[in-house]
Amino acid sequence: MHDFESPLKPELAEILRVKQETPSIKTFTVRFLDKKKQKQFSFLPGKFMMASIFGFGEMPISISSSPYQKDSLQLTVNPVGNISRKICSLEKGSVIGLRGPFGRGYPIQKFRKKNIVFFSGGCGMASMRSAVFAVTAKKELFGKLFLFHGCKSPSELLFAEDIAKWEKEENFNVFVSVDVPSPSWKGNSGFVTDLIGKVDLPIEDTFVLMCGPQAMMNIAIEKFKGHGFKPEQLYSSLERLMHCGVGKCGHCNIGKEFVCVHGPVFSGLELEKMHLKEG
Repeated sequence: MHDFESPLKPELAEILRVKQETPSIKTFTVRFLDKKKQKQFSFLPGKFMMASIFGFGEMPISISSSPYQKDSLQLTVNPVGNISRKICSLEKGSVIGLRGPFGRGYPIQKFRKKNIVFFSGGCGMASMRSAVFAVTAKKELFGKLFLFHGCKSPSELLFAEDIAKWEKEENFNVFVSVDVPSPSWKGNSGFVTDLIGKVDLPIEDTFVLMCGPQAMMNIAIEKFKGHGFKPEQLYSSLERLMHCGVGKCGHCNIGKEFVCVHGPVFSGLELEKMHLKEG
């Protein structure tokens, strides 16, 4: 479940770089102060860390870097609460606490020799970026790749440089849509879920990975099913419900499941049993 001796003990990590992704969202490249711990660190895309500012608080953050990036890891933060705003005020050289990785990620190995559809909205692209990196690093092991991403406006597009590179890759079809286009925007406009019926997606031997607002995922799941996808082909991240990382506080509980422990990634079959339906 986690890499280090105690799941409740934060390990010290230094902020190496801070990148302004959008007017509000930042990506922090961090490295454990203990070189041995950094060398031992590994994770599956979709897993998350608990990041803490000592004397202030901690919060769950999905890992946005490649699992093959061994000398550091990246955390992408949207300043929407007290702790996230505090983290976003930190600069290079600051030291934070990290616990994890926690949860269950996307079963990437299960997708080998299969087609993959990456489907994300807003900040859900942070977790999805890690999955894309994991797959494209060994692209010869997978089938056709598709990426759908939606955001409010062009200025809020996360990882624009990465997306531009993916668009140029062979056998990788990338579709980005914004709710409110700017005069200079030349891409798709409208809800990203509207693109599902406009793209000729292979159904057989295809898996869909989703992360984003729950309302978006609810619509996407129904549309994918409407096009012939089965629940077992759909994987969704409920990362917004992550809380303490170990399932002890109970805030992540849905029926018999604890998102911090049994998720945040669930298959469509598992979600049906959880009877999760919210906007």
